[in-house]
Amino acid sequence: MTNHSTTPKPPSRPRSNTVASPSPKMPARKKGKKNPTTTLWIIISALLVAVVGIAAVIAFTGDNKPITAAPSADLEQYRPVTVTGVPLAPMDGSATDPAVGTQAPEIVGASFDGTPVSIKPGAPTLVVLLAHWCPHCQREVPRLVDWNKAGKLPAGVNVVGIATGTSPDKPNFPPSSWLSTEGWPWPVLADSGTRVAADALGLTGFPTFVFLDAQGKVLFRTSGEVEMTTLSGMIAKSMGA
Repeated sequence: MTNHSTTPKPPSRPRSNTVASPSPKMPARKKGKKNPTTTLWIIISALLVAVVGIAAVIAFTGDNKPITAAPSADLEQYRPVTVTGVPLAPMDGSATDPAVGTQAPEIVGASFDGTPVSIKPGAPTLVVLLAHWCPHCQREVPRLVDWNKAGKLPAGVNVVGIATGTSPDKPNFPPSSWLSTEGWPWPVLADSGTRVAADALGLTGFPTFVFLDAQGKVLFRTSGEVEMTTLSGMIAKSMGA
């Protein structure tokens, strides 16, 4: 037995006495030569496949620059924070700040996307503590951005933001979107949900500025809205300029 079915043969027809005229023969193709039209379509098809493949892998911005895929780490509004050293005394509004001249603790954490951010000795650093729901912070951030664009930031001074006091129940959440929309140009450390970084710097109000020298010692702290000319003067004075 075979493993496939067979088709019955049709009954044979009686032979006719008429002799069929021979059908015209098609000219035989010469071996070794391909139809140019077929070859062209093969080339076009291959090019289309290649273009589609490239488009699936690379996306372009309006100026034709490749853009990378979205970061694998999701944006987090809270990040773990590690503090090494003695926290600064809380700001009490007195004329003489007890923290001035003391060593600030080292603070290590990360930005919203997980990029490491630290506050430690190495260069003069202006730390800006902000809350997304604070109207004073919302007015101060654009001033700081314009101040930087105008080239008013003293040379050699680093700026680090700290997003703290974060709450999804309060306005202008999340802080990551707010600062991105405002064009904040410096690193931002996302504080923990228990405000570890803020407490380490003695924060009692928003916004708060803490200016550290290259050795990590406190040169000044101030809280509330500050005009940029005033801030520039405070930095210059504390650096002996």
